[in-house]
Amino acid sequence: MAVEVRRTQLQLSQELISEAAEMSQSYYSEIERGARPLPTLTHQKLMSLARALKWSLGEMQRATGVDLGIVEATLVAEGSADVYALTAALTPDQPGPALDHEAVAPGIRRPLLLRADTDEMIGTSPASIRPGSTLHIDQAETVPEEGRVYVLTDQDGVHLRIYTMTRLGAVFRAENRTFEDIPATEARVVGRVVSVASDYDPNLK
Repeated sequence: MAVEVRRTQLQLSQELISEAAEMSQSYYSEIERGARPLPTLTHQKLMSLARALKWSLGEMQRATGVDLGIVEATLVAEGSADVYALTAALTPDQPGPALDHEAVAPGIRRPLLLRADTDEMIGTSPASIRPGSTLHIDQAETVPEEGRVYVLTDQDGVHLRIYTMTRLGAVFRAENRTFEDIPATEARVVGRVVSVASDYDPNLK
């Protein structure tokens, strides 16, 4: 039922989802009806299905209540968490080796701490973020809001962008204007950047 609800939320037909998931419509229909339980799918098919539904595997596991064998990153201790490379946003359920661990910014429901390694958000506005900064991301906040900064993924990898509306529609825009806008329809939001920790001091030379 959760899979069908998700497809309805995305306003997509079974045909479109099955095509995106690289499976036949009848195969996908069996999944929605429960005739083909998720645990019986191969890992590749689960990945394809989650991607088509704009979920991570962990999000699909939580939404369906079905144990898919995904172990998510956990807090290291009360109020702290591991810090991972920015590329961990591609597979947040399996983030890889930790680079560090830090105290988590208060109020984050589903924390994911990533180390920025892109200059996409270098600029002069308050939204500017320098490479090397630690991004405190709330994975519970995936519905974009105007002016907020998000970590997102698309076919080219992981990006750090600010969400904004243009006359051509909603886009994720870089502070560094040498980077092109990413249409919101082509991106999957990993989470909102709630806080940024950085050792950068503009007064140091």
